[in-house]
Amino acid sequence: MKYRITPFNVIAVGINIYLIGDYALQSAPDAGGLGLLLVFYGVGAGFVLLVLDVVIQLIAREYKRIIPIEMLIIAGVVFWAASTLRAKTLLIPDDFGEGNLTIIYGKEGADQLPLGFFTWSYEVKIPKSGVLLTSTKFEDDLPETKVKTYSKIDLDEQNEGLTSGCMYESEMNCGGKIYKYRNWVIQKKGCEYSSQKADSARVILQNKYCK
Repeated sequence: MKYRITPFNVIAVGINIYLIGDYALQSAPDAGGLGLLLVFYGVGAGFVLLVLDVVIQLIAREYKRIIPIEMLIIAGVVFWAASTLRAKTLLIPDDFGEGNLTIIYGKEGADQLPLGFFTWSYEVKIPKSGVLLTSTKFEDDLPETKVKTYSKIDLDEQNEGLTSGCMYESEMNCGGKIYKYRNWVIQKKGCEYSSQKADSARVILQNKYCK
């Protein structure tokens, strides 16, 4: 077999050269740059990619078949990686303050979230109560979340003030009907919550929305 230049081996060699070069050029490698651990991971990933490239070349044989196969695999990986970055933006009142921000999913009669299979991002206003009911299924929502005020101040980009990085998922039982929900704790001290607080918040939700 005549080994040929392909997208896989170009990417593998390029990544390894970049990682090793970046690490080698650091005056204090342990204190800056990408770090030795990342170099090891990068070299390992490059080796796996080269092995996969050899396997594809052995099986496909013809160069005109090798290139499309590798390009399709790369496109699939890129699409998958990009899909995990799709984000919803929750808009809360400017005077919301500290408290719980909750989306309860699968609620009959409630509006659906503005998303579909090809939706990359969406914005939705959260009422002052901090609870949004939607008939959209829990697993259909976008994976990432941003929280902004109605005036578009991003809580996660503020140097001071409220943050929304504390999120957990749970469910509540309404007379035998299970509703899943996601809860973001809006507070000034980063991520501080306990299982007791989560249980208390669930009881409040059940008392108010299990009707």
